This record gives sequence, structure tokens and C-alpha cells, in this order.
Amino acid sequence: TDKSTNTAIPGEDSSFAMIDGDSYQTIHYLGGDVKTMLTGRLFLPFGHQTAAKSPMIVLATGLGLVQDYSLDPYVTAFQKAGFAAFTFDYRTFGLSDGYPRHQVKPQRHVEDLKATLKMIHARSKTSLSMIDVNRIGLWGTSLGGGHVLMTATAAANDLSGILAPRAVVAQVPHVRSATESVIGTVLRDPVNGTIGLLKFLGAVVKAGVSAIVSGKPLYIPLCGRPGDPAMMQNPGDHEGYLSLTKRNSKDDGDWRNLATVGSGLATLVYRPMNHVANIRAPTLLIGAERDTLCPAGDSQDAANIILKGEYVSIPNLGHFDIYDGEALRQILKITIVFFHKHLLLITASER
Repeated sequence: TDKSTNTAIPGEDSSFAMIDGDSYQTIHYLGGDVKTMLTGRLFLPFGHQTAAKSPMIVLATGLGLVQDYSLDPYVTAFQKAGFAAFTFDYRTFGLSDGYPRHQVKPQRHVEDLKATLKMIHARSKTSLSMIDVNRIGLWGTSLGGGHVLMTATAAANDLSGILAPRAVVAQVPHVRSATESVIGTVLRDPVNGTIGLLKFLGAVVKAGVSAIVSGKPLYIPLCGRPGDPAMMQNPGDHEGYLSLTKRNSKDDGDWRNLATVGSGLATLVYRPMNHVANIRAPTLLIGAERDTLCPAGDSQDAANIILKGEYVSIPNLGHFDIYDGEALRQILKITIVFFHKHLLLITASER
């Protein structure tokens, strides 16, 4: 469904609503293309005092996900620790506008994340006056982990300081290209990996023909089982990914386990590793030891390149095992300690 005709007004003032007993403010604003309306949510720290300015953490979701999936534990943990939190949907996903729906275009996602930071700064003297824009952190997971790294690299050329986060956390981040991931899949499972690759290439050809004949986009699954023509097809990807869509959901908009075929092509060449040397903010990368989708070694390599990079490995777990249970509790503790150090324990002269 084309949501580009959404009539939401991008006003600076929105009343607070409730999600599972927690209040949030819905905010509409223009995305990175300066024409597509994005929808985000502001969550204030628990016990927030009206006159106080709060540090904020902006969250970036993973591949094909929306803000209503799997972010609740992080938002709540940040609120309890004294941070405001801001979630949003990339264009063509969830509650944000844009057509064709479900386009995973990494560079556009990064543009939308940058637009989010610009919006927060622009409204910091009006409807977002409760936010301390000098203490903004970025948090991202999986593909979103790559996005926060890419956004942090832009600070080197941003004289205004708007795109310069105070701290960055990238959880099981996408740092190398999907091409390298595909090669790894084929090497680990030559039969199913090759079958899945051939099916994907066939879908690309079919999509090209469909676009010429009907002008309509063709879709492939975001996740599938080994040998499927899906963007993620390692063993466990299908079950692990779909578990995120069933956890803590509120209003999923029009989410489906689908992405345009062009999405697969766009991620093949998206490689944040090429740019992380430009990051100047303190940056924590968290890897999962048995991650086959975004290998832990890649995160460690990136951390070693970043000037103020740190790396933590979660042992014996895969990419989708870290979003629940003891692993999640451990990661939340590590993340909160890092943000507390760099967003709360700073002097006025450092702001």
C-alpha cells in the first residue's frame, strides 16, 4: 500500500500517548530526501523533571525492521538510566511514508538518520527543549549498527556539529558488504548457498523484466531458510529474525517479510568498514562470537580502526541470540555503562 499520501501534519507539537503504560510523543518530520514524511517517537527518562535537559539516545533498527519490533527493552533501559530515547521508521517502512514499500536502501537509511539528528537540533529550542543536543548518542543493531557508524563518520565534515554524536554503540553491526556475507554463506554451505544465490539472481532478472512490463516492483523474502532466495538465509536466520517481529510489537504498520529485489542489490556494496577510520566519537562495538551474518571478527577489526573504538564479544551466541534472556541483560548493562560514561559523566566545559 502506498502511504505517501499520509495526511499527518509535521508539526512541532504532538501530545503524549501511551504504549503499554509508557508515555511517548509521536513526531512527524521530513526524511533525508526532504520530501518523505517520517514518523518517530520520543520517550523521556523516567522521573523526568520539566526544567531539566536530558541526554538522548537515537536508535536505528536492523534490516527490514520497524520501530515497533524488538526495541522496547533498550528504550526502557535507557529511560531507567536517565536518558531520553528516540525511535523512528526509515522511509518506506512501518509508520513512515514512501513508495515502493519495503525498500532496504542503506544510504537512504543513513540519510534518514541524519535528518533525524537535524530535526532534533532544529526543534531543540521549541518542542524538544527538554533535550540536551550536546549529549546525543547513537545506538544501532545489525544493519542499523552499520548506519550509526556511517552517520558518525559524517561528523568529520560537519562544521555545524549537528551530526557529531557524543558516543556510539553498534550491536552486532553490519560493517562489511553483503557480497562478503554471501561468499561466506557459500563457503560454509556450498550446496544451499549456491542454490540460494542462483535463486536470488533469477529474481533480479525477473524483477528487471517486471519493472519494464508492469512498472511494479518485485519482492523477495527478507529472511528464509538455507537455499531460499532471501536476503538472509544462514541456518537459524529465518527463525531468529521472525522471533524479533513477534516480540514487543505495538503497531507494525504494514510490515511484511518482504523487501524489493533492489534492496538485495543495494546491500551488496554497502560497506561501512571503508569509512570507520573517520569516526572521532567514543564507539563501542558489540559482537556475537558465533554470528554468521555479521561476524564478530569484523566488528573487532572495525573497533581496532576507530580512534576511540572499544570491542566486547558475547561468547557462544549467534546473531539473533542476543535479543533475549541473559545475553540481553548483559548487553544492556554494558551499553548503559558506556553511555553513562560518555553522556552523563561529562563536565559543562566538555559540552
